[in-house]
Amino acid sequence: MENVKFERDENIEIITLDRPDKLNALSYQMVKALGDRFIDIQFDDNVRAVLVTAKGDAFCAGADLGGAGGREDAATPPGMRISARMYSRMIKAMWDLEKPIVGAINGVAAGGGCNFALSCDLIVASEKAEFIQVFTRRGLVADCGGTFILPRLIGLAKAKELMYFAEPLKADEALRLGAIYRVVPHEKLMDEAMDVARRLAQGPTRAIGMIKTMLNRSFETDLEGALDREGTYQGIVVGTSDVFEGITAFLEKREPHFRGK
Repeated sequence: MENVKFERDENIEIITLDRPDKLNALSYQMVKALGDRFIDIQFDDNVRAVLVTAKGDAFCAGADLGGAGGREDAATPPGMRISARMYSRMIKAMWDLEKPIVGAINGVAAGGGCNFALSCDLIVASEKAEFIQVFTRRGLVADCGGTFILPRLIGLAKAKELMYFAEPLKADEALRLGAIYRVVPHEKLMDEAMDVARRLAQGPTRAIGMIKTMLNRSFETDLEGALDREGTYQGIVVGTSDVFEGITAFLEKREPHFRGK
């Protein structure tokens, strides 16, 4: 669709925010299209990893406040509720997707754009990237899952600091805090991020997806619940062809060639 590009590089889905003149601010239509696509990818066996990035100098400035977000009633309580539910649907689709999502963050990620970025499983950030929980500057509360995701990444106290004061978190500090996977020179961002996506796409997709689900839910359970889920998922994944390939490769002393099935 306009402002969001969906492309395929072999078994990697590349999603690009393409609204650089508006700092890739998210309209209602963009959020709906993103949510739809993440849901569709779950059932597309040809996709084994996803790469999310953006055109221009910024990754995403958050919601399109100036353009009413694509809904005429966006400034009203009912319209805001519908918009918020659409954002929530997008984030939940990313969280539930049993395939790895790599974020290639090229610049500033602010507000909902920040939490959209942080919803990726592994984040490769340009040295120019910044993450800003900008909400209190506008008198708003955090959304797009930020109050859930950020404390889990960096701890409650630091999350409060960033959300209360809305100060930028630079890429190198985000790396130090454990919020992102890697910081790279700006001109090498896409090459580095694609390398990460290719490595994941060559892995055992079913196993990686189940591990993602278990890790995402690990804060919601106790040890007994985690052990029970591990046993259940291990019983499922053992029936995949990738497990047979992995064990065969081990016995034959060679590298496995997973097919994601």
